[in-house]
Amino acid sequence: MKKNPLYNTSTISLFQYLFAIAVIMVHSGRLTFYEPVHFALKSILGRMAVPFFIVCASFFLKQSLRDSRKMKAYLVKIIKTYLFWSCVYLPYAWFFFSSLNLPVSLFPAGVLIALVYLGMCYQLWYIPAFLLGLFLVNQLVKRLGMVWAGVISLLLYCWGLVETYSAYLDTTSLLKGYQLYSNLFFTARNGFFYTPIFIYMGYYLFDHFHSQNFRVHRWQKVALTFGFLCLEGVVIFQHEGMDKNFFFLLPFVTVYLVNACLKSSFLKSYDLQYLKQMSMALYFSHPIFIEWARYGFSNLPLSYPDRGKLIFVVALVGSHLFGLAMLSYHNWQNEKRVRRIKKEVF
Repeated sequence: MKKNPLYNTSTISLFQYLFAIAVIMVHSGRLTFYEPVHFALKSILGRMAVPFFIVCASFFLKQSLRDSRKMKAYLVKIIKTYLFWSCVYLPYAWFFFSSLNLPVSLFPAGVLIALVYLGMCYQLWYIPAFLLGLFLVNQLVKRLGMVWAGVISLLLYCWGLVETYSAYLDTTSLLKGYQLYSNLFFTARNGFFYTPIFIYMGYYLFDHFHSQNFRVHRWQKVALTFGFLCLEGVVIFQHEGMDKNFFFLLPFVTVYLVNACLKSSFLKSYDLQYLKQMSMALYFSHPIFIEWARYGFSNLPLSYPDRGKLIFVVALVGSHLFGLAMLSYHNWQNEKRVRRIKKEVF
């Protein structure tokens, strides 16, 4: 993310860092016995993280759509990152397949499905889903235009809402159809149903960044849409569905939040690029520490919330230490490169 005087990327980096911590919190397990608080932390706050990442990424990608060289460089970078972390988590995926008592002959097929669809670990689903959604939205925009791309993306997202509202759709043909789908494809949280609407929102925000809708009452709109999201959460909390990945208000609160951050003057003069890099380190590495802690604390006489809190602290500290090591390595590499260039020049 390059520094641009028009955009407050420092606040974006701060929120990306905070949402990366929220992802760790979600994956650490239950942190409280009190069900409403658990629901609010995991199903409201935690569910905002990935949409925020997607809207931010697609906003800055929109200006590169006509520059095939920049787009290719971005795709190569993200695919390299994904393949690296897929290799890191390959033992985890192998252990998971073993726990399912599947024939060893099916393991290669399982690895392939994990690589192109589900992810080798539970946080890696985001990359193939984002790439597929990016391809789909780009094709829709190219062939049908922004309006129809938005309509189709929203309709696809609404299919995923069936899993969230499944308790209200009991005995309906809609739910039966979704159950048939989920038996084959496991989840609608993928690049076909989930990510396109958030990619579209990032594109839409870029195209209408200076419009009246996004220019006035920015934080009030964030507060209003977040309030409606919480009300939607209350409705879902009364009768929880099969899963809670999809909230109807989530795309709207996310795009208004990204817009407000980009236009905010808060921290704008500070360079917080390192927080963006730290958020990436936290996001990709935290399952390592979560699984180590989960295994190490499995025999301790602790309640589920207490064990979850302990796992959260270990994962938070461990992934931060990893992030600091990664930042130090990159700084050392940059300094080494600068010294080499100076030596060649002088």
